[in-house]
Amino acid sequence: MGARQNNRLWLLGGLIAIVVIVAATFLLAIKPIYTEKADLEGQAGDQDIRLVQLRRELADLQDKAKNIQTYTAERDTLKAALPEKYDITAYLRALQTSESAVKVDVNSVGISIPQTIKGAGTVYAVPITMTITGTAEGITKALQRLQVTQSRAVLITSVNLQINEDKTATANLVLSAFCRQSTGCVATST
Repeated sequence: MGARQNNRLWLLGGLIAIVVIVAATFLLAIKPIYTEKADLEGQAGDQDIRLVQLRRELADLQDKAKNIQTYTAERDTLKAALPEKYDITAYLRALQTSESAVKVDVNSVGISIPQTIKGAGTVYAVPITMTITGTAEGITKALQRLQVTQSRAVLITSVNLQINEDKTATANLVLSAFCRQSTGCVATST
C-alpha cells in the first residue's frame, strides 16, 4: 500500500509540476507575445487614424492646388501693396491724382525717415503727414481711398478734422506707408 501511496504522490507532484511549467510558460513566453500583439494592434489603429487625417489634409491641399492661380494673384496683389522700393515721388503724384478725383486739395506733405516695424524685421514704415482741404464728404472719400482703394499698404494713424467757416473742412493726417527695404523708402529724384 505504501508503494501505491508513493506513486500517487509522485503522480500528484508530476501534475503540479506540469501545471507550474504550463503557468510559467504562459507567463514568461506567451503573455508577453499577447501584450506585444495588443500594443501593435493599438499602434496600427493609431496609424489608421493618422492615415485618415493625412488623406484629409491631402484632399484639402489638392483642392487648394486647383486654386493656385487665384492664390498667386492674391500674393502678387499683396506684394504690390508692400513694394520693395517705395518711390515716394511717384506715390505723391498718384496721391494727387487720386485726391483730385474726389475733389480735395493736398496742401502740404511731410515725409520722415523710414522706421523698422517691430516684429517684422524686413518691413519699414515711412511716416507721412499731410493736410487735405475740401468738403467733409470729399475728405471722407479721400481717407477711404488712402486706406482701402489704392494699391499701396498705408495705415492712417491720426486724423484731426476742422470745419472752416466757409463749410469746407481741413484734415491733418498722420499715416504710414510701408515698404520692404529702408533704403528704398526714400524719395527718389525725377
